[in-house]
Amino acid sequence: MKNLAGLLAVSEQLKQVYSPLILRLNDPSDKKGLDDLLQQGKITFVQDEIYGQLQELVKSENPSIKIKKDEYPELIKKHLAGSDINEYGVWVYYPWAKRLVHLLDEEEFVEVRTNRNRYKITREEQALLKTKKIGIIGLSVGQSIALTMAMERICGEIRLADFDTAELSNLNRIRTGAHNLGLNKTVIAAREILEIDPFLTVKIFNDGITKQNIDEFFKGDGKLDVLVEVCDGMDIKIQSRFKARELQIPVVMDTNDRGMMDIERFDLEPNRPILHGLADGLDPDSIKDLSNEDKIPYILKMIGADTISTRLKASMLEVEQSINTWPQLASSVTLGGALTTDVTRRILLNQYHDSGRYYIDLDDLIKDEKIEKAQSFPQSYIGPPELTKDDIVQAVKNFIPQTESVALTEETITKIVKAGIMAPSGGNAQPWKLIYTDKGLFIFHDEHFSYSLLDFNNLGSYVAIGAVIENIGIQASVLGFAAECSYFPVKANKKIVAHIAFKKAEALAIAKYLEPGIAIRVTNRDLAAKEKLPENFYDHLISSIKTYQGAELHIVDDEYLMKELGKILATAEMLRIIHPRGHYDTFTNELRWTPAEIQQKRDGLDVNSLGATQSELAGFKIAGDANAISFLRQLKGGTAFTKMVNKAVAASSALGIITMPKYSELDFLMGGRAVERIWIEANLAGVSFQPVSQLMFLLARLAHGDDGMLDGYFGEELNKLKEKFNALLPQLISKQPVFMFRLDKAGEPKVRSLRRPIESSFIYLTNA
Repeated sequence: MKNLAGLLAVSEQLKQVYSPLILRLNDPSDKKGLDDLLQQGKITFVQDEIYGQLQELVKSENPSIKIKKDEYPELIKKHLAGSDINEYGVWVYYPWAKRLVHLLDEEEFVEVRTNRNRYKITREEQALLKTKKIGIIGLSVGQSIALTMAMERICGEIRLADFDTAELSNLNRIRTGAHNLGLNKTVIAAREILEIDPFLTVKIFNDGITKQNIDEFFKGDGKLDVLVEVCDGMDIKIQSRFKARELQIPVVMDTNDRGMMDIERFDLEPNRPILHGLADGLDPDSIKDLSNEDKIPYILKMIGADTISTRLKASMLEVEQSINTWPQLASSVTLGGALTTDVTRRILLNQYHDSGRYYIDLDDLIKDEKIEKAQSFPQSYIGPPELTKDDIVQAVKNFIPQTESVALTEETITKIVKAGIMAPSGGNAQPWKLIYTDKGLFIFHDEHFSYSLLDFNNLGSYVAIGAVIENIGIQASVLGFAAECSYFPVKANKKIVAHIAFKKAEALAIAKYLEPGIAIRVTNRDLAAKEKLPENFYDHLISSIKTYQGAELHIVDDEYLMKELGKILATAEMLRIIHPRGHYDTFTNELRWTPAEIQQKRDGLDVNSLGATQSELAGFKIAGDANAISFLRQLKGGTAFTKMVNKAVAASSALGIITMPKYSELDFLMGGRAVERIWIEANLAGVSFQPVSQLMFLLARLAHGDDGMLDGYFGEELNKLKEKFNALLPQLISKQPVFMFRLDKAGEPKVRSLRRPIESSFIYLTNA
């Protein structure tokens, strides 16, 4: 063990050594140096293939002559001109390997080593390249680039910058041995280069690029001719480009996904925007103030989130879930080495002059000839056409009301309807149409807007329409009318959900109290510090729906129960997103990404209302690719989609569950009235409210659906969630959960959902 400790100490001393010792034995001091190395036992392996190198040299000098094997001794002797072959050329000592290698001296070595480059690279071009200096920042992808450049010898000097050391997981793409684990990546690359060619100049920057060394990296002993930037750090990407632009140095970057390569010719375009304008707003000063979260939108823009490969998208969604970091493959990294070397050589030889972003996508270039044309989504995902005015008018034409309604002015009924459609709906789908005639007010369910995985048997829409009815009742009372509602008044037409007849009546005090809450009621997904709410607040919510035909509110504020329920709710949300139909509903129909889209459609969910961090929003953006989610589904991945719900529940003061006595359309409709009442009460009390009801509707489909939508994996996983839910809340087994929500004190939300114009959902017709 003592000997082992000594060897470890020696090895530690050699960790930063990367320069070989070049000895010429016709120099007495070099000859003594070699003798000393031998006497001290520092050489354990000698490689002397100088004769073979001389053969190649002689052959390269006489390419038109076919030299016979027995002719080489005389030709080599002539070339040596009396010199001792053992002292000819140089002896190169590599201290980290204790290896001594006999080589031709520089001029002859380079001539033989580059001989196979002719005439893809001419001798004159090779001489010009020898004068060039290349800097490489980042030595995972960069190592392959550096070695390829060294092999092709497209420069005389390489500067390598990286602060990291080699880890075992790096060996999937860094060409080195396990004996180099723990060494600086710069040292490993420098050794590899100098073992190929000891006459190249290699300079290393073990701290990466810093404020202190950036000038030395770019300008020390002469300015760089090309910068290759392939590092992970966004700060350095920006800083190095600003420096390169200042010094008019071209920049080349490879991303090792789809063979994407960026070329920025700052030497020819000194005012060119950084990264083709994709980094607008960033500079070395402003980027210092950005948090990692703030950098996410810029990163996605710079890498082109829409154009990265399907598998990289899927992998990015699993970072810090089932994998540690973004994946990189040796094949892609090696390809990057070839592409970057080729482009850089042509830049240095004045053979290529453009800037731009390019793709050399092998999956696209080399693929099966017969490719099935995949439909982006099944036709069955498309809902029925929107109800037209004629559909609605014809449906109520022959309706005979059981209760007569007093006539309301257009102004009055419009005010009532406006209050009604302020109601919430799943995904802000607004699945309603209303018509007022002399027979009263009719509320229709328009399935065109709500057709989805979650809206099984229209249950979610009935909850939403129940909330509309609740608002109508409150607003009508304030205006001096009682709203008498009959549910599903036409047995043959379930699209007509309710008929409301209005009667003159005194305004109720409770309605006056609740009416301001209609306008302030809002979903708040923002997170706040957890705050305990008073028991009397929960008691007030529970008692507020005592008269709602069997509706009950169950409050859960026990820490353990909330945590366990959070896991169940989060998994349900994940299953919805990775389900093919659920994914289509979410990303095609529900989410709105741009201000223009939000204003134009005025429905769905503004992504800025999700309470998501920048990295979570980035995840959603990437998750919009159905192919990436399909691949993720094959892996049974997707746990990243549980994070937001788990965080939201953890920050909640309590969870609330609204139940009805049984499973029926009417129970969900009446449950919707109870939901709206509780929601308004909570918001009036300054308490934030966010629905988390995906589980309720998925379990309803699981129990009562027969369309195969939840077969296989999804059914199995939901059954597990059902069992866990029942085990946690056995008191609810005999009841029908219709809605679930969380409460906290998050204040006013940053963004509110919009509503479609009233004229798109309301018809005022006095004679029908």
